[in-house]
Formats: sequence, C-alpha cells, structure tokens
Amino acid sequence: MATLGRLMSLLSPFDVVIWMTDGWPLYESRLKGKLHVISKRYTQRIERHNLNLRQHLARLGRQGRKSLSFSKSVELHDKVIGHYLNIKHYQ
Repeated sequence: MATLGRLMSLLSPFDVVIWMTDGWPLYESRLKGKLHVISKRYTQRIERHNLNLRQHLARLGRQGRKSLSFSKSVELHDKVIGHYLNIKHYQ
C-alpha cells in the first residue's frame, strides 16, 4: 500500500486520467472515483516492455556487482539507459 501511495504521489503532477491495473483488490479501494480499468490486456504490454528493457540492459536487472555489465556510477547508468531509449524509441 505504501508503494502505491508513493507511485500516486509521483504521478499526481501528470493528471493521470485512466488507471489500468490488474485485479489486485487494493487498487480498487485506492482508486475509487477515478477511471479505473482492470485488465491484464494493458498491464501485460507494460510488463513486457519492462522485461525487454531488463534483457537488453542487463545492468537494470542486477542488484550489486554480479556481472561485468554493472557499473558503480549512477551517472553512467543514466547515460547508457538514455542512449538505449533514444535508439529504440526515437530513431
């Protein structure tokens, strides 16, 4: 519940109109009065996209230095991820 509250706080400046979630009961109680669609159809697409990111950028899925693709520099992570997104989504 705390995670959902933090997420909603982060998204509040963006005036989210439609909330698409799976059938977890907590979502329904927290999103009362909002346009809320319960369907795996839309969440599956988002989760697939997240999986692709983790597979293409091994550094996203690792906790700690378990591979050579992990960097201690947050700045380097941001640059690599930004470069990847630029190539995959904007070219």
